[in-house]
Amino acid sequence: MQFVFILLCGALIGVAEIIPGVSGGTIAVLLNIYDRLIESISHLRKDFKKSIRFLIPLLIGMALAIAVFSFVITFLQKHYPMALNFLFLGLVIGIVPMLLRRATAGRFKVVNVLPFLVLLGVMVLLAFLNADKDAVPVYTALTPLLGVKLVATGFVAALCMILPGISGSMMMVIFGMYATVVGSVKGLLVPLTNLVGMSGTAEIPWSTSLFILLLAGSGMLLGVIFGAKLVEFGLSHFPQATYFGILGLVLGSTITLYRSAGLSFETAQGFVAIGTLVVGVLLSLYFTSEKSLSATAKRVEDSDQ
Repeated sequence: MQFVFILLCGALIGVAEIIPGVSGGTIAVLLNIYDRLIESISHLRKDFKKSIRFLIPLLIGMALAIAVFSFVITFLQKHYPMALNFLFLGLVIGIVPMLLRRATAGRFKVVNVLPFLVLLGVMVLLAFLNADKDAVPVYTALTPLLGVKLVATGFVAALCMILPGISGSMMMVIFGMYATVVGSVKGLLVPLTNLVGMSGTAEIPWSTSLFILLLAGSGMLLGVIFGAKLVEFGLSHFPQATYFGILGLVLGSTITLYRSAGLSFETAQGFVAIGTLVVGVLLSLYFTSEKSLSATAKRVEDSDQ
């Protein structure tokens, strides 16, 4: 049962990672498995059995969600961007009270607010650097320069995935690799869907898609390992400053989500978006309440036994 719970957590994180502007790290915080995730990655060699029992179902859930929802999410993002982005905006806003509780726990020091201001400023800057992914070309052939760029982009994206508030897929958008990577996921899956009678076409050939994902994946692996070590060090030695920094990242990410949604009350979707915003906030507040967080922590503990 605990395996299924962690599997579902991984699926939700995987769905989040497909959407530019939504952070998988933020969803991990929402599900109260963020600290456990960082610990498992950082102590993989030290506590291999314990870490692997947590990471395997999480990674399986993420992989399945990315494979299945890469089609669904791109469809919703294209046709219902307001409703979808405002749902995630609500989820992010609802996390703020919980992060504020953790950031202000213990003896408060004014200097610890500095990471909040710096990282909030960084997120505001990145929000205005966001490019339109539809205007970026999809690379259908590999070159040495593209290979280097894929590894580097994967590294930065994974580093950002570890940090709540910063979207790894948004980094791919900024570096112009999002359309190519998502197109490669489709390119890898379309032949499989055709085998089961689901017709589909892909811009990127299967073999090219495979190498693109391997290159981007190798960069992501390095980014995840490095990012986990960085976050664990901060939480262990500077918890208040680290939580204030995370709060700045999360609040800053709301700007990107709002700009991506393009709210307009001239359409029915605009009113629906307000509804999904409220639903997102309420869900987030519920799952980050002290009672819910304690119950989730117990499930994760049980999975280690």
